[in-house]
Amino acid sequence: MKAAFWRLVRRLLRGPRVSRALGSLGIDARRYWLLIDLFGTISERREMFSQLGTDGLSLQFAAWLYAIFSALMSLLLIMVGKSVVVYFWAFLAFTAFLMLTILFSETSNSLVNPVEGLVLAHQPINGATYTAAKLTHLLRILLYLVPGLNIVPALAGLIFTDSRWFYPLVHMLAAFVVGLLVALLCCAVFGWLVRFVPPNRLKAIGQVAETLPWLGYLVLQFSRELRQHIHAPAWLLADTTLRRTLAVGFGVLSVAIVVLGLRCLSADYLVRVASIVHGGSGRKSKVRRSRLSDLVARFFGGPASRAGFEYTSRLMIRDWQFRRQMIPMIPVALVPAALLATGWRISPFSGKFTGMHVMPHIFGILLFLICTVLVYGSDHKAAWLFLLAPAGAYGRFAKGVYARLWFVFAIVPHVALILVLPWLWGIRDAGLFVAYSLAAVSFYLGLELRLVDGLPFSKQAEPTRSPVSQLLMFAGGIVIAIAVGVQFFLVFRSPVVVVAVTLALAASAYLVTRRGLETFEVAIRFNLGLLSMETKGIYTEVQ
Repeated sequence: MKAAFWRLVRRLLRGPRVSRALGSLGIDARRYWLLIDLFGTISERREMFSQLGTDGLSLQFAAWLYAIFSALMSLLLIMVGKSVVVYFWAFLAFTAFLMLTILFSETSNSLVNPVEGLVLAHQPINGATYTAAKLTHLLRILLYLVPGLNIVPALAGLIFTDSRWFYPLVHMLAAFVVGLLVALLCCAVFGWLVRFVPPNRLKAIGQVAETLPWLGYLVLQFSRELRQHIHAPAWLLADTTLRRTLAVGFGVLSVAIVVLGLRCLSADYLVRVASIVHGGSGRKSKVRRSRLSDLVARFFGGPASRAGFEYTSRLMIRDWQFRRQMIPMIPVALVPAALLATGWRISPFSGKFTGMHVMPHIFGILLFLICTVLVYGSDHKAAWLFLLAPAGAYGRFAKGVYARLWFVFAIVPHVALILVLPWLWGIRDAGLFVAYSLAAVSFYLGLELRLVDGLPFSKQAEPTRSPVSQLLMFAGGIVIAIAVGVQFFLVFRSPVVVVAVTLALAASAYLVTRRGLETFEVAIRFNLGLLSMETKGIYTEVQ
């Protein structure tokens, strides 16, 4: 029954009426459906697996996850006694923000990283047809995630006494309209970028554009005092005619910007595909040998460890897929700075709870997020080069990767803290806290090395993280909350206890890091072993 239903839907979509509608927009219907079939085949073969809209299983999991979260949010708003109007607009704003962050990333990954563009650029396909087929998966994201976010809240809205029987229909219709407007806005933004940004710089600028929703969210969160001092002119709110005029003008301007952006996208995109593909995702750096890598080679195992250190250092900055998956983590990355700004003047030995008690664990969360995505990269097909390395070099290479992560997220921030905190807390309190925090972060990194299940940047990026990673994050959050409570009530009550716990953490960090490096090396060998079997299959004779 389900297969028959989808065959009927497919036949209706490819009928003459839909073809005429596509033709009125400048889209060649025949080539459009050929491209849709091509992209579907590539996705089934897992050759274009980094787009959320092409992976039905990931979309279903994300929709169920958002449905659970929206149900909890609905229950909270109902319990606090908000009106149905506040309830309605809260979910529309939440839907708009979430769709903006997801669709910005998906639009950027589709348009700014067009892997198949070089193959299709010489075909007789106009820009409107190609971009329409390329962005059709955004509609699939809307069809899954908008209902996942709003079905439960729409039905729960009937609980309010001032809601009407048709409230669920209004809620769902408004949510779909908001999602579609956000999708058009994202496409228009990249249309303007394609029109005015040089193609060889589009990847870098595109990823900067992806950060804008998160940066806007952070500005709104950390600028409450600024918002309180800004007062809109009284005449702007009092004059009804002026408000209507401004609203109409803003609406017309927005429509013009979106329409012209879409026209730029359909007209200019395909002719620039080759330059976009060959463009870099970041600033090219000069290849030079650093003293830090010499120290890594001396203390972590020779040239192979230097290779792991430099390889990780450069690709963490330049790899497209790694940077793309790290963009949603910007708020988490800025949490240590916010905690430092709010609690850096108060010593943790004062008996008061401050953000500094949470700082070591925030670095542990950051390392967890990085280790879960470190294995994915844009140029994963080039991993066969590591098959040419000697078998004994993989363990030392793993040590170099570890050295890079440990240096960036443990050594550098704690050296900065030890230079600042003694002036505020005294040498004893600052030294004990920095030693404890360094030992805790090192322990976290040793544990989380096991999450890197292969050679870094050697696998095709996945659109969403696995359910296991989600469960690990949830369980880790509970453990961290317990650790922060124990740390506040028991550890930072006595310097002697801090010294004892720091020594225990340092010893544990040494042991788990040793075991984690062994597991990391085995994962690299296993990953390359699978790769060697795939390369042998290429040369199998076909009878």
